[in-house]
Amino acid sequence: MALRKAALVLENLHVENVTCSEPSTSIETEKCLPTEVLEGLEPHKNLKHLQISGYNGATSPSWLSGYNISVTSLQTLHLENCRKWRILPSLQRLPLLTKLKLSLMPKVVKISVPSLEELVLIKLPMLETCSCTSMRELNSCLRILKIKNCPALRVFDLFGNRHKFKIEQKFWLPRLCELIIHHCPLLVVPRPLPSSSTVSRISMRGVSKFPRIDSQSCGSLTIGENPEVYDSDEDPFDKSADNLSVLDGNILAFHNPRFLTELIISCCQNLTSISFKGLSQLVSLKKLRILHCPGPFSFDVPPDHALPSLEHLGIFSCGIAWECLSLILQHAPALMELDLCRCPKLESLQLNSCTTLQKLSIQNCESLGTLELHSCTALEELVIFGSAVCVLEGSESLRKLHVYDNPYLKSLHLYSCTELKELDIFCCTSPSTIEGFQSLGSLRSLRLRNCCGLHSCLESLPVQDYELCPQLGVLEIDEFSFLATSFCRQLTSLQSLVIHCRGEGTKAARLTDDQERGLLLLDSLAQLQFENYKHLKYLPAGLHRLRSLQVLLISNCPSISELPDLPPSLQELRIIYVCEELKQQSKLRASSKLKVRIDYEYVN
Repeated sequence: MALRKAALVLENLHVENVTCSEPSTSIETEKCLPTEVLEGLEPHKNLKHLQISGYNGATSPSWLSGYNISVTSLQTLHLENCRKWRILPSLQRLPLLTKLKLSLMPKVVKISVPSLEELVLIKLPMLETCSCTSMRELNSCLRILKIKNCPALRVFDLFGNRHKFKIEQKFWLPRLCELIIHHCPLLVVPRPLPSSSTVSRISMRGVSKFPRIDSQSCGSLTIGENPEVYDSDEDPFDKSADNLSVLDGNILAFHNPRFLTELIISCCQNLTSISFKGLSQLVSLKKLRILHCPGPFSFDVPPDHALPSLEHLGIFSCGIAWECLSLILQHAPALMELDLCRCPKLESLQLNSCTTLQKLSIQNCESLGTLELHSCTALEELVIFGSAVCVLEGSESLRKLHVYDNPYLKSLHLYSCTELKELDIFCCTSPSTIEGFQSLGSLRSLRLRNCCGLHSCLESLPVQDYELCPQLGVLEIDEFSFLATSFCRQLTSLQSLVIHCRGEGTKAARLTDDQERGLLLLDSLAQLQFENYKHLKYLPAGLHRLRSLQVLLISNCPSISELPDLPPSLQELRIIYVCEELKQQSKLRASSKLKVRIDYEYVN
């Protein structure tokens, strides 16, 4: 009786949406939607959207099959988790149908689809054939096509797998916005892919004779596995990108290559050749990244200015040699940024053609030796990390130079770096020559850490009859011994000094007399910081003689228990992670003229 009443209600109400479902993940469950329930619904003929989930019947209900179809106004049909359903409705009898989605239907072997705007087929393990009642109409209307995890699918009429493909390339899927085909190893997809101006997403994974591809509407195309994107639905051991050995125009000739702005080639283990002819189609390409392609690969002979718009080139964990890299650089006249990381076969880097280059980063290139930058007249920032550069000659346009973890660096020539503003040298244990400090008239920040060889270099600097580095405002060091060098004694305009101990550091309880004298010569200091000195017990007794000092910071120095006399100019005292005795003393120093902050909170 209840079933009859429900059917009467649906029949008499002008309902546009119906969802019939019962939660179920097991084919054995008794909670699936019973056949008689679905059969008795008899929806109104004006029904537009129908979703059926968990139905346990093998065939369509009578009102959705054969000549008895009553829901002729249906526009959307979604069948999901109907594990016994074998024979699908006669879809050609639904003249208004525009969207069809079938998922988790393990018994379906064959389907025939009419003209649609959206077709989605997901997890149909037995599906072998998808035929079209009107291939030309489907081709002209289809906007979204998603086929995922259909391992038995061999025939899809729109791809010409069974019939002779008669649609010209320029008219193939002209309205397509989204094409996604994942893990259909028997399906042969023709090349090149659609080049419709409306395409916003193309994704190909686990497709026979096709590399992994992801293309977005923002103008980005990824060929291979993108290590920056994690997809929990994907097989982490998918090696489809390994099939790609030659990247040519057939792969790149789609998705309006003239408007592509970013290309990522990633995790192509067997890549041996990249076609410049193919890359030359990408006239708007601004960013090119080649990642995790370890095998040595080559380029064909490029046309003139093959990459006219390229601004950023990044090569990471690749077996590229200088001969190949030089070809790219020669044909990228607008290149502004170059990132090289873990390229073990790169032994040379000659940047004579890189007159527009503004930023250069070299990381973990263990075979690279001398680096000359005189031709890089626009270079503003240089980063060298963990590489074998032993001789570095700077550029007159350079503004930022960062050298990290480079035990091979022996010579640093800075004569031409007249515009340099930031210089960082970290963990470079063997520099024996640093020349040109007297040319750094624009230097404003200098940070030196864990560079034991620098001490003798700075000590050997001759005393000048003019101020060294007159604009230097910030100096960061990690050893008190730097304070006694002739270099430090000449920094008469220094505003901020940070002495930050790395690791265990010195076990000295106080500064030596020479070191304290060197510190007190910096009479322009406005800010002084002592950080991470576990064994330091006494601050310099003459600290009150720094007449310009405004801020004193003591951080993580647990052995300091008392404060010396402070300069009258001091405006703020900051202490962090120190002993209780020092905290109590600091509170007593608080006044209307001196702010005291203990562990990030002001006491006054």
